[in-house]
Amino acid sequence: MSDNYITICTKEEVENPIDLGQKILQWLQSNEIIEQEPSDCILSTKTKGYKPGKNHTSAIGYDEDLLRLKVCGVEVKTEREVFNVGAFTPMTKLECPNCRANRFEGITPQDFFTDNCTKEQLNLFHTVFPEFDKWTNNEKATLVCPHCSNESNLSDYGTDQSIAFSNLGFTFWNWPDLNEEFLMDLKSVIGIEIVRMNGHL
Repeated sequence: MSDNYITICTKEEVENPIDLGQKILQWLQSNEIIEQEPSDCILSTKTKGYKPGKNHTSAIGYDEDLLRLKVCGVEVKTEREVFNVGAFTPMTKLECPNCRANRFEGITPQDFFTDNCTKEQLNLFHTVFPEFDKWTNNEKATLVCPHCSNESNLSDYGTDQSIAFSNLGFTFWNWPDLNEEFLMDLKSVIGIEIVRMNGHL
């Protein structure tokens, strides 16, 4: 069985991700969106998540019977990560901070999946992933723009809703789409701009 997920993360890094993550976790628990105790309810084998609480339907608007699923919890992440929408959705935007050109200009998801990309176009994707790993590991990560040849820090590139360079995120495994009222409340508690991305594994 495949799994869907919704990740809510900060648009950029925060100073105290563990403290802020704990604040959000307590807010979700106090509103009974998630349970108090962690359990084996997410895909990760290294950490536990939090099952939907008694009031989780207030975040989605209706009862989806989430608890019938083994993977149904909320996962909290408080370390550097390039949050993304998953392997089945290619990147569509990395905007150069110097010339504002999109690294993937003219390349559609259909092109990517139907082998319509040239070798040069595919290389634009392949050269990004090692830099993602460097950034995650707190190493210097840069990209050379194919349009203006300027080298810039990876995190200075503009992105869309499919990528975020952050150190705080919450992944809702197999939850239906979260309603706007809940997202606005969550953003208010977090206190800075957030990114929502829907993914599939």
